[in-house]
Amino acid sequence: MKIERVSDNQIKVFLNQTDLMDREIKISELAYGSEKAQDLFRDMMEKAFEEHGFDADNAPLMIEAVPLSTESIMIIVTKVESPEDLDEKLGHFQPRKQPRRFKKREQEGDGLSDVARSKNHPTWIYSFPSLDTVTQLSKQLYGLYEGNNTLYKDHMTGKYFLVLYANRNPNIRTATIEGLLSEYGQKHVSSSLSEGFLVEHGDRLIQSKAIEVLTEYLS
Repeated sequence: MKIERVSDNQIKVFLNQTDLMDREIKISELAYGSEKAQDLFRDMMEKAFEEHGFDADNAPLMIEAVPLSTESIMIIVTKVESPEDLDEKLGHFQPRKQPRRFKKREQEGDGLSDVARSKNHPTWIYSFPSLDTVTQLSKQLYGLYEGNNTLYKDHMTGKYFLVLYANRNPNIRTATIEGLLSEYGQKHVSSSLSEGFLVEHGDRLIQSKAIEVLTEYLS
């Protein structure tokens, strides 16, 4: 594990195959926020503090995972001074070159929204134990959330993953949406890598309008 301090608010962490093997963790687990991945993140932050004095100070963190090869990955951790600045900070990130297999899917038409390509970051990714749970959540979000949202089923865990982009309903607070999502599901790191693994290793069940479809046809 190699850590570079970019600024007072940002570090880069480089992980190779040995780092992952020592912790018995796969790159795919980083996307899904498994218990091993959370332990690894705590180790990263402790090492960043010991070597560079980088302290999260309970500040919101933006995490971007960038695959460098099939055996290594770079994780960028950025402290966000205030939640209101998050969208502005995301706009400063330049699109990063993705592995060929992801790029090929985009060229063939992977169904990702324009928002996804412009920012490369879903706003929320949540997993759920059953389709019924996602349906119940959809009933609660219907009318409150307006945006692109896609439902996946993961081959490895059998869980359902809902990927949502920015809410276009100006009358609803972000905290309201997050509160409903957290009530029904488990939050995962929201990055292009997360949805990339779902596209690659899961089934896309409902594209772009999962909440609407589940509410209107499965209620």
